[in-house]
Amino acid sequence: LVLAMYIWQRALNRTEPKPLNRADVVTLAFVGYLLVSMLASDWRTFPKEHVGPMWRWVGGYLTPLIVYWAAKQARWDERTAGLVQASITIFGFYLAFTAICEITQQWSLVWPAYIADPNVGLHFGRARGPMVHGVSFGHYMSVCLLAGIVWFGSLGKWGRVAVGLVLPLYAAGVFFSYTRSAWIGAALGLCTVLLLTLQGRTRNIVLGGMVMVGLLVGATQMDKIVGFQREQSAVDTADSANLRVSFAYVSWLMFQDRPLFGFGFGRFPVDKLPYLDDRSTELNLEALRPYVHHNTFLSILVDTGIVGLVLFLAMLSYWMLNAWHTVRAAGTPSWARRQAVLVLGAVPVYAAQLLFHELSYTPIDNSLVFFLAGTASALVVGSRQPAAARSATVSQP
Repeated sequence: LVLAMYIWQRALNRTEPKPLNRADVVTLAFVGYLLVSMLASDWRTFPKEHVGPMWRWVGGYLTPLIVYWAAKQARWDERTAGLVQASITIFGFYLAFTAICEITQQWSLVWPAYIADPNVGLHFGRARGPMVHGVSFGHYMSVCLLAGIVWFGSLGKWGRVAVGLVLPLYAAGVFFSYTRSAWIGAALGLCTVLLLTLQGRTRNIVLGGMVMVGLLVGATQMDKIVGFQREQSAVDTADSANLRVSFAYVSWLMFQDRPLFGFGFGRFPVDKLPYLDDRSTELNLEALRPYVHHNTFLSILVDTGIVGLVLFLAMLSYWMLNAWHTVRAAGTPSWARRQAVLVLGAVPVYAAQLLFHELSYTPIDNSLVFFLAGTASALVVGSRQPAAARSATVSQP
C-alpha cells in the first residue's frame, strides 16, 4: 500500500526526487546483502515451525526500506514536518490511554477489542497496545514521547499547555510496558532530545537530575529491575535476563566457526541447535532451544558475519550523521532541526531494543525507525545547500 501510494504521488508530481547520499547507499547495500546472504543459504527447506528467512527479509527489511524511500522522496517543508510530529504525538496519546486502560483492566475502553484477548499476541498483563507485544509497544511509546517533546517547541501557549499536561501519561505508558529495554531506550532518547533542545542552566539542571536519579535507582533497585513481577513470576523475569548470557555464548561459538559471512540470513533458529549440546559451560543452553535470537546485533553477526554487522552499524551511524549535520548546519530552519532532533533521539531508543530483542519478525519496529531515518536523509540534502538556495526550496508550496 505504501509503495502504491508513493508511485501514485510520483505520477502526480507530488514527490521531490533527491540524490543518493552515503546513508542511502549503505542502507541499500545492507538490505541487499541480507538478500544475497539468504539466497546463498538453504532457505527453501526451512522448518515450518519457524518463521522463514524470506518472510523476515520482506517483512523486516524490504518493507521498511520502501517506507524509508517514500519518506526521503517526499516534499518536506514546515507543514509536513509539523504534521509528522503531530501525528506521532497524537498516536502516542491513544497508546498511553490504552496502556492505562489495560493495566487497570478497563477492557470496555480498549480498542481494538483483540487487545483484551490473552490468546492474541504476547505479554498479556503488560501494556501492549494494538501491537499485542510489550517490546513493540514500549518502542513506539518511547518515540511518541520524544515526538511530543519535539513538537512542543513549535506550538503556541495553549498548545504547549495541552501537550505538557499529557506527556506524563506517555511516560506512564512506557513504564507500564514493563519492558526493561523500553525503559533504557526512553531514558537514552530523552537525554539526547533534552540535550539538543534545552539551553544553559536549565539543560544542566534537568540532565544532571536525570543522571542522579538514574544512578540512585540503579544502585538501590537493581535486583528489582532484573527480576520483577509482570505477566510471569519475578523468577521468570530474572531468567529472561539471564538467557541473554546464554545467547551471547552460543553466538560466540557460532561466530568462531563462520566469522566472515555467517551461516546465512535467518538461519540462527536452526543452526544454533548443535551448539546447544555444549556441556563445557554451566550455562543452561538447552533453555534456548525454543527461542529465536534475543539480540539483533548478535543475530546479524551470526547470520551474516562481520560483513553484515559492519554494514548494519554503518547504516545506523550514517542515519545519525545525517540528522546531526542537519542539526548543526548553519541556517537550518527550526522545523528541520526539530525533525532531525527527533531522529537523533529515536535511534538510541531503537538501539536499546536491538540489544535485547530481534526486531525483524514483524515490519512495525523497523518501519518506524526506517521512516524517521528517511526523513533525516531528505532533510540533510537541504541542510547542505547554500542558505539562499535553501530558503528558496523551503518557500516552495
